[in-house]
Amino acid sequence: MKAIMTVLGLCLAVSLLPTTVLAKKVYSPNVKQGEVEFETQSEIFRSKDPAKQGKGKHQLELSYGVTNHWHTGVYAVYEKLPGKSLDYTQAKWANIIQLTEPGQLWMDVGLYAEYIWAVPRLAQPDVLELKVLMEKPVEQWKHTFNLVFKRPLWGDATSTALSYAWRSRYKISDTLKPGIEVYGSLGTTNNFQPAKQSQLIGPVLEYEIADGIELDFGWLMDTHEGPAYGDFKFNMEFEF
Repeated sequence: MKAIMTVLGLCLAVSLLPTTVLAKKVYSPNVKQGEVEFETQSEIFRSKDPAKQGKGKHQLELSYGVTNHWHTGVYAVYEKLPGKSLDYTQAKWANIIQLTEPGQLWMDVGLYAEYIWAVPRLAQPDVLELKVLMEKPVEQWKHTFNLVFKRPLWGDATSTALSYAWRSRYKISDTLKPGIEVYGSLGTTNNFQPAKQSQLIGPVLEYEIADGIELDFGWLMDTHEGPAYGDFKFNMEFEF
C-alpha cells in the first residue's frame, strides 16, 4: 500500500506544474538519525503581475539523517518561464545541523546550510544560503522560525539578502495539524527595509494520509496585492 501511495503521490506532484520562484517550507532544527526522506515541493502562484504569473518552480529532494544531529540532502530544481516548458535549472546540497537536544533550552536551535549550483547555460553565480532554525513547543502548539541569509558567491552582488519564514502549528491528532505560515523579505544588509517588501501569510494544513506519507498544503495571501492573490503551496513527504 505504501508503495502504491508513493507512486500516486509522485504522479500528482509532477502534474501540478508549479508557478512561482521560491519554495515555501519552514524547517525544524530537530533531525532523526537513519530517516530517509523523499520530498516534492510545488507551488501555484496567482499575481496581477504578468511576469510573475507565468513563472514556475518544482523541487525534488532526497535526504538522509546521517546522525542524530546531521541531516543532509540533494535537490533537483525545475523552473518554468512564461510561455515556456519546465526546465532543469539548479542543483542544491542542503544540510541541517541540530545544535540542541529537544527541550534542553527554552527553544530548540539548529542551522541550515545550502549550496546552490545553477546550470552553466544560465551563467549565474553559485549561491550560499544559511538559516538559523528555532522551534518552541507550547502544549498542542509548535512555533517554528527561520531567519534566512542568502548571498551569491561571485558577480556584482555586494550585499546579503535577508528573509524569514514562520509557522505556528496546532496538533489536533498525530495525523492532522493545521496552522499558519508567514514568509517575507527583509531587504538586504545594505538596504534593510522590511516594510517595503512583499509578505505572504495564510492557513496551512499538514495531513498524514498513510504511515510515512505526509501532505503539506495551504494558501498564502500576498499582503501587497490582496487576499485573492498569492501562493498555493503543495508539498509531499515520504519517509522510509
